[in-house]
Amino acid sequence: MAELILTVLKYSVILAIPASMMVLSMEAEKPYLKVLYNNPKMMLRYFLVMFVLVPALALALYYFDIDNRHTWLAVLVISLSPASPGMLKSLNKINGDTKISIAWMITAILLSVIMLPVNLFIIDRFIKFKIDLGIDDVMIKLFIMFLLPMIVGFMISKFIPKAVPGLKKILGLISKVASITLIICVLIIAVPVLMNKSLVSMGLILAFLIITLGLSLLFELPGEKYGPILAYSVVLRLPAPALVLASINGMTKVYAPEIITFLLFGIILMMIYSKLFYGKKKVVN
Repeated sequence: MAELILTVLKYSVILAIPASMMVLSMEAEKPYLKVLYNNPKMMLRYFLVMFVLVPALALALYYFDIDNRHTWLAVLVISLSPASPGMLKSLNKINGDTKISIAWMITAILLSVIMLPVNLFIIDRFIKFKIDLGIDDVMIKLFIMFLLPMIVGFMISKFIPKAVPGLKKILGLISKVASITLIICVLIIAVPVLMNKSLVSMGLILAFLIITLGLSLLFELPGEKYGPILAYSVVLRLPAPALVLASINGMTKVYAPEIITFLLFGIILMMIYSKLFYGKKKVVN
């Protein structure tokens, strides 16, 4: 039964992510990269927080908090992941800048293809984690599951726009079904173990999210007119790279509780944040 669930989980990820990336790129029609790149200082702040400071914080906590290294290792891997595409819908609901949001989402994925392997290489070489980091596998999967589908989606929008409505319906359905299946599989694996997790472990993950939210808002203040794009990017991470690394090491069951805890607490935290600062009707999906 366990092997069946893991197999279904694997193929759900393979279907859900590329389909959602293609839908995202076809809806955007174009990447709006010039809009973001015309504001290099803001892009630099986003890069430093998401790909340098937050992973560095997780790494420092792993190094110094010896008693909770298992938790911090999971948090570190998740902190190397790009933002979830769901952040775009959340930002739209609070009137965030759509063009900047799309441009940063795409840029973050592009940067993750570089920064994720770089960070993993540094960890592997100098920190000596006892874990197979699978840099080649992660790079290949990021390209196949994220970049390639987005490139295809933008090309379809540009060269055969008449095909977009039909493809969006088909791919949207595939993405929804696969995503629901993915969530169910992760919950089946994680919930029984999560019930036995210590309150300390869950509290540490929540504290980490609150700290990184505050950090991102601090760096985002000069560009706040665009909405809390960085905050949503940092807190609402995509679980796929973390699941890939766990799968490579045969540790999906072990790290699924931390991954699901990070995701759930991140969603709840941003729901509370959006209600407090953007009104009751403007909540995170």
